[in-house]
Amino acid sequence: MMKVREIKQAAQGGNFLTIGTDYVIRQQYETESEQMKNRLYIYDCLTCKLRVAEQPFMTIGNAADNTFCTAMQAESAGVFALRGGCCHFFPKAGAGAYSLNGCELTEGYRIKAATHYLLVLAGGCFVVWYGTEENKPDFAAYKPQTWYVYSQLTGEWSGGMTLAQLLQLPPDDCMNKMATFDGLGSYVFLLQDILKVADFALSNGWGEDDEPQQPERLLRCPNCCAAFAAADLLSVATHPELRGDSRLGEAEMQRFIPAAFDSDGFALDERGGRCAEQACPACHHKLPMFFAEMTQHIYPIIGVAGAGKSYYLATLVQELERRLPLEFGLPFRDADPAANEPLNDMRRRVFTATTPQDAYIGKTHLRGRLYQEVHRNGRSQHAPRPFIYTLNQGGEIHSTVFYDHAGASFDPTADDEQSACTDFLKVADGLLFLFDPTTNPGFRAILQDVKDPQIEQSLYPPGRQTGLLAEMEVRLRTALNLPPGLKVTTPLAIIIGKSDCWQHLLGPEPLLPIVHKGQVRPDNVAANSARLRELLFRIAPQICVNAEAISSSVCYFAASAFGHSPITFADEQTGAPLLGPQDANLTPRHITDPVLWLLSSQAPQLLPSGIN
Repeated sequence: MMKVREIKQAAQGGNFLTIGTDYVIRQQYETESEQMKNRLYIYDCLTCKLRVAEQPFMTIGNAADNTFCTAMQAESAGVFALRGGCCHFFPKAGAGAYSLNGCELTEGYRIKAATHYLLVLAGGCFVVWYGTEENKPDFAAYKPQTWYVYSQLTGEWSGGMTLAQLLQLPPDDCMNKMATFDGLGSYVFLLQDILKVADFALSNGWGEDDEPQQPERLLRCPNCCAAFAAADLLSVATHPELRGDSRLGEAEMQRFIPAAFDSDGFALDERGGRCAEQACPACHHKLPMFFAEMTQHIYPIIGVAGAGKSYYLATLVQELERRLPLEFGLPFRDADPAANEPLNDMRRRVFTATTPQDAYIGKTHLRGRLYQEVHRNGRSQHAPRPFIYTLNQGGEIHSTVFYDHAGASFDPTADDEQSACTDFLKVADGLLFLFDPTTNPGFRAILQDVKDPQIEQSLYPPGRQTGLLAEMEVRLRTALNLPPGLKVTTPLAIIIGKSDCWQHLLGPEPLLPIVHKGQVRPDNVAANSARLRELLFRIAPQICVNAEAISSSVCYFAASAFGHSPITFADEQTGAPLLGPQDANLTPRHITDPVLWLLSSQAPQLLPSGIN
């Protein structure tokens, strides 16, 4: 434990400099070889959490979707970005008081290597270090339960105080004073900044002993994207007299905060009805059983009208249900049959149909069955319906959440209601972009001699897919407050669909299987991706360029939902030509590869990966 005398000696030795009211630690300079090994370390002085950035983009805030989710006042407080051997911090406007080494800043700031930075942000208190593993601070020695105060005017120290005791200091006695804690050595915060942090900490339930607490894990509603604590979950009434919900209308049972429970732990409504179902406190939509225990994996599917998103989703779920038990011993089950009914209905139609008319799935509409009305941001809006399936491994419960986004929701001229659909992108764990080569002019020129109705007929306007990617980038940057030039770390799968009509362009060698002996093969995923990117870049380079401007992790896949060319038939009402599968004898190809790639990297305990 560092004594007050030792801290004072270090301060008198000149290890910090005073420039007006700004306290700046002396800079150290890194060599070029060290830059290659630099990593970003962030230590939370309230919770004692240490986070090491493994990716070039780290968000910080109290919302569950942040890379560093911790105790703060702001849901989203800022972004750390590593690029080109440099690290920058970009605070989010309106996040709250922001002080770096005692200097109030409102703009982005470069984090230099081998330098301590003391950050006070939105009620949080952090030590930031960007440097090598060998030279990083001894974070294990940090003891932020005990604080010391240094007066610049008198040169005197007082010490051994908790945060609560710091708040007892006279308000007019805080100017020109600094604060530090055991283990931090000569590096100091402005006392006035720490008092703001102390006030926030104690108002959130930390007592006189100032014991750091881990922030409660926030849950994310798959219906409206709201983040909330498990304690805020609502129960759904069951007594027939309690019909009529304030947000969902007279047809729905009331939602309420449970106050009484039976001997089995089930909530009781005000009429004594036993309530097993729970709902989101924001939108009041029902949530799957055991929702609070689930680890969600949110995967929106994006593409233009006619790309085949609905067919892709129907065959994807069908194949995951079949393949995961066989290849990984992992059950893939319906989390909520009632909520998933629109998708399950599509699956039944596609896989049991005897005619193309029976198997046909029309395009997704903003008012169709794949969308639902939700209460968001103080008003009712239409948003894509979540389709949730669970994966269990021992005591762990994971879920995949799929969304079929209507192509119209990415129209640059879309109104606010349509634009609200894209809010799901910013909380996604992976983005699935289904590229339709049959409407791309480059592919159509090469495939003009192919006898396939997808090529012979042009049922949808060409050339909109680049614009969709550009619009998706704009909306993501806006939602995440992402500065120009930085990329999201959310993995992006570019799926070149309808491969039954173009895969011969790859040559005679088939794509490699990505699963072998119960493991996902990352080498085969990478080899397939390289081949597909080379083909796509040669024919439609703008797709690759736009995709790789969005995400730092882009992987390319091929997929065929049918496994064969569709056939043309006439709409019974209008006589317009339509395309659909010939019958239920579908042989989907590579349809699950993108999701297996995502899950194997995000939940390796479920889907292990390796080179056999």
